[in-house]
Amino acid sequence: MARPCAAGGGAGGGGGGGGFPRQPGGPQGGSSSGRGRGRALKDIRVDEEVEIAVSAALERFRYGDEKEMEFPSSFTNIERAFVHRLCQSLGLVSKSRGKGSNRYLTVRKKDGSEVIHAVMTCCLVPTTKHAIQRLIQRFPVTSKERTELLPKTERGNAFAVEAENREINKASGRLNSGIPQVPVKRGESEFDYFRQSLPVFEKQEEIVKIIKENKVVLIVGETGSGKTTQIPQFLLDDCYKNGIPCRIFCTQPRRLAAIAVAERVAAERREKIGQTVGYQIRLESRVSPKTLLTFCTNGILLRTLMTGDSALSTVTHVIVDEVHERDRFSDFLLIKLRDVLQKQSNLKLIISSAALDANLFIRYFGSCPVIHIQGRPFEVKEMFLEDILRSTGYTNKEMSKYKKEKQREVKQQSTLTEWYSAQEDSSKTESQRQRSVPNLSEEYNLMDDVGDTVFNQLTEKDANCLEPWLIKEMDSCLSDIWLHKDIDSFAQVFHLILTENVSVDYRHSETSATALMIASGRGFLSQVEQLISMGASIHCKSSNGWMALDWAKHFGQTEVVDLLESYSASVEFGNLDESSLVQSSGNDLEAEDRELLKAYHHSFDDEKVDLDLIMHILYNICHTSDSGAILIFLPGYDEIVSLRDRILFDDKRFADNAHRYQVFMLHSNMQTLDQKKVLRSPPSGIRKIILSTNIAETSITVNDVVFVIDSGKMKEKSFDALSCVTMLKTVWISKASAIQRKGRAGRCRPGVCFRLFSRLRFQNMLEFQTPELLRMPLQELCLHTKLLAPINCPIVDFLMKAPDPPPALIVRNAVQMLKTIDAMDPWEDLTELGYHLAELPVEPHLGKMVLCAVVLKCLDPILTIACTLAYRDPFVLPTLASQKRAALLCRKRLTAGTFSDHMALLRAFQAWQKARSDGWERTFCEKNFLSQATMEIIIGMRTQLLGQLRASGFVRARGGADIRDVNTNSENWAVVKAALVAGMYPNLVHVDRGNLVLTGPKEKKVRFHPTSVLNQTQYKKIPPANGQAAAVQALPTDWLIYDEMTRAHRIANIRCCSVVTSVTVALFCGPARLPRNALQEPSLLRGDGVSNENSDSELEDEANSNSALLKLDEWLHLKLDSEVACLLLQLRQKWHSLFLRRMRAPSKPWSQIDETIIKAIITVLSTEEQAAGLQQPSGIGQRPRPMSSEELPLASAWRSTSSRNSSAETELPDDSSNAEKILMKSMPPEFQPKKYNKKKHFALQTNIR
Repeated sequence: MARPCAAGGGAGGGGGGGGFPRQPGGPQGGSSSGRGRGRALKDIRVDEEVEIAVSAALERFRYGDEKEMEFPSSFTNIERAFVHRLCQSLGLVSKSRGKGSNRYLTVRKKDGSEVIHAVMTCCLVPTTKHAIQRLIQRFPVTSKERTELLPKTERGNAFAVEAENREINKASGRLNSGIPQVPVKRGESEFDYFRQSLPVFEKQEEIVKIIKENKVVLIVGETGSGKTTQIPQFLLDDCYKNGIPCRIFCTQPRRLAAIAVAERVAAERREKIGQTVGYQIRLESRVSPKTLLTFCTNGILLRTLMTGDSALSTVTHVIVDEVHERDRFSDFLLIKLRDVLQKQSNLKLIISSAALDANLFIRYFGSCPVIHIQGRPFEVKEMFLEDILRSTGYTNKEMSKYKKEKQREVKQQSTLTEWYSAQEDSSKTESQRQRSVPNLSEEYNLMDDVGDTVFNQLTEKDANCLEPWLIKEMDSCLSDIWLHKDIDSFAQVFHLILTENVSVDYRHSETSATALMIASGRGFLSQVEQLISMGASIHCKSSNGWMALDWAKHFGQTEVVDLLESYSASVEFGNLDESSLVQSSGNDLEAEDRELLKAYHHSFDDEKVDLDLIMHILYNICHTSDSGAILIFLPGYDEIVSLRDRILFDDKRFADNAHRYQVFMLHSNMQTLDQKKVLRSPPSGIRKIILSTNIAETSITVNDVVFVIDSGKMKEKSFDALSCVTMLKTVWISKASAIQRKGRAGRCRPGVCFRLFSRLRFQNMLEFQTPELLRMPLQELCLHTKLLAPINCPIVDFLMKAPDPPPALIVRNAVQMLKTIDAMDPWEDLTELGYHLAELPVEPHLGKMVLCAVVLKCLDPILTIACTLAYRDPFVLPTLASQKRAALLCRKRLTAGTFSDHMALLRAFQAWQKARSDGWERTFCEKNFLSQATMEIIIGMRTQLLGQLRASGFVRARGGADIRDVNTNSENWAVVKAALVAGMYPNLVHVDRGNLVLTGPKEKKVRFHPTSVLNQTQYKKIPPANGQAAAVQALPTDWLIYDEMTRAHRIANIRCCSVVTSVTVALFCGPARLPRNALQEPSLLRGDGVSNENSDSELEDEANSNSALLKLDEWLHLKLDSEVACLLLQLRQKWHSLFLRRMRAPSKPWSQIDETIIKAIITVLSTEEQAAGLQQPSGIGQRPRPMSSEELPLASAWRSTSSRNSSAETELPDDSSNAEKILMKSMPPEFQPKKYNKKKHFALQTNIR
């Protein structure tokens, strides 16, 4: 069973997933994993057997098909209370019924039935009404349009639709067809001696013989054995010798590797690329009719197989390389290849890897031979974290402070114990003097523009630097709040934080408790909210190791527990806490090492990578040895860019001698030019430093590496299928990866591997990485399955054939979502929209958003927003509370009063591009809390996505539907939001004005995530006490869309939200095909015509008698005037039939009627947006200026794909706009934009033709 993520509540997986600790204290107290979760009431104590059994039963129920389950009547009251509490944390509904021995407890899944339908209204201003009337009078809805938009009652001819769509899509991302031929004789080359020295060469005859005799062969070859480049050549050479025709496909998990290996193999045969040896990746290929060995990505071979099983009929060998990476495509390929092997007798499958879980694959394919090939590395010395700290003497300020703090901690713990046991005395004591506290709400209400920059420069004072009176005052306030529940003291705490720059995370000097911990333990909910909004950290620990969450749990503050858990569930952290590991298992360490590690972990956040320590090691290497390339493994592009900047610009020890170093960056999203340079040896006296993600683990081999610095971390996308939340987390690598990375050092001479993790951590790592199939959103996968599986095979049945199949419930949920967004029909057949979504390299809902933007002609802003949502939030969250607040203000300013997080993303990108063209993007990013690396990747993703739209015919080179035409309405924010709504549905919440809360289809109460700009009502330094209600009250309309919801206990948080009008919801939400009874006329609603007894007047009766109900789905029921309802329904039908026509024939010229329909829709959207008082900022449609090939960064993105052939950016005019003004305010005058010479410093040069 797959483990649910933290957001689901039972992250422990397996039996004890939802267990509760006896004592909340200790190092695990604040863990966000399952065992630390959900306890709020001290008195719920059950036997461990009951705890484990209940947790396991509920976990099975969540992932199973049953709608309801029952617990036995023999349960005690306490055991029932335990079940109720656990159900709450897992998002289940539980009820006890009956009395005495007949009292039993039932549990069911939320289906939306428990949500009360609020009144959802929709009315139009007269101008809008007239616009729709005019359109419908000129072009009434035809009977054909009506019929086409009714739900299907019988299955269409899936074979015909599939054949037609396969024909349309054939050109994109498929391997060229060809016939097997006898290879030509290999040419002699300079590499022959090197080839013969490789370990794999000794086994050439054995390998060829075993492959001939078996259908499936597993090859486990250590790093550097030569398996990737040589085995395909052994097959070519054998076929040449024996005159046998062959045709070989060899897959790689990454496009970079496919190109590198193909070019190397061609060079070894003394041929040009594209003759016998070629490569093909998405939107780029170098093959010819003579090509017999094609290197490609896993995705390309999959797309080829989508054209039908005959796709491999002329192929003799398929080699799937690096299968240990277990990416979704390789696992997926194996399902399909296993099926094809049974039908195609002449096909041979070779599975090759450096670190293979051989038994899994032997079971999967039946008994098949395994060939082991030794590597040829020299000895590599290992240095773990404790060895590095000991031998290099590394230390930092925080480590020095730690020893002093340790002595204080013992005293603090005893005071803390006194606090916990202190009798609650609510009476005021003499020590509480009258404090003259200013009226905060008035003094700190609104900030002027200048205030923003001042705010930006605030640095909180370290507790050691505070004046004695301040420490005394803060301690006194915190003591009064805790010991006497003196809630008024918070006003003084807030006052000191703002006027004296005291940190919001100030620790009480005698107990080390923060204001957040105290508020949590006392259950002061609104102060907890205020403190979090002011940037208080939920991860701070008091001297006994408790975080605010543990305080709330220990003192039974249920509502605060819910609130804190909902926030911690949505923080993008993996489970990387090293210090708790040292405490729990540190007995195996020597005393000196244990203390060293404790001091180090105290000083450094394990969620990050310690770049200071890496620079320290780098400097040591450069000073103790003269030569040898250094390979540094980092989790992601952010860390790569930061470290590159330190080496080239910031660290004087290196920057002043930059001519002595060649710095290269390796990342799967990069162009190939840099990667070719990496493989060359540097000139004498120059040292090569390579900064790489895990791509250099196996895919690319750099022969002259002597030193490896391994951060031990990688970026991994994980998806909680039950809460539908995707997170890009930094996680620890597996043991297999750690061994691979070490093996990269001793290629040409003995080497050293520096590991930034302890021996203890290494022992606790997973053996192999979790397969991507078990941790990714499955909607995208289900679309691909549909193209691979036999037509009548249900998706869930096909995916159950995977080596590690995902849980069936998760697959079914994904299929249901695809039906909801019109990508699939009730029989699981792909719709016209579904076929296009399968082609686009983004998740289906983002793909739909982009396609709607093409039809609404507002493509460019949506490209930016969709790519940002597909990758990650470009705003970085600083650790200092004052900077957190400043970062939120930056976001707020970018929204320009639009009540939209999406606007902040768009304008941040546009302002960054302007700064980039002026040469000061680094300073710009630092000032505005943006990630330079994320921005660069988004540019590459935009290019790739646009390339695919061109390949599918949606964007044309010239004439109608060219890049200008599809951006006609890009300046109109109301239209851009319509595309957002169409893509985001069903992620929609409604404003309940009566109770001032947000509600969703399955949620009674939804809150804004603290990072959303909608969470801050105005630029307030001190958030209002009832922050959420104030935020809801300020909303100008009754509807919001959101990108993702994180859930923990009873609280759901939404992040990345935008306010939208009810007319946008009425037109763009819900399925395209509505049943005939979707519009219920007034006569139907009145029933038997009895008048309403409760109405205050006859007028109300009359109004109600004319109200119709438009049901767009089970939850979304709009109450509106009868005439308005008919008009909106007809405009909906016009939109959906137009959208359907564009999906069927993307490149067909637009008709005059279609243009008129779009114009009418735009009038309606704009008028209603204005009527709601929403802002229309200028400059949002500006498109990126043309860029030279050297400036373009990562040319592709998050899949193994590339785009050399097409780039929107290379042909767009430079629109003059006000982007540079957007954030200039936040630049202090001393920051004059400085240009620096990129070409001189950067080894990263990309080349897009």
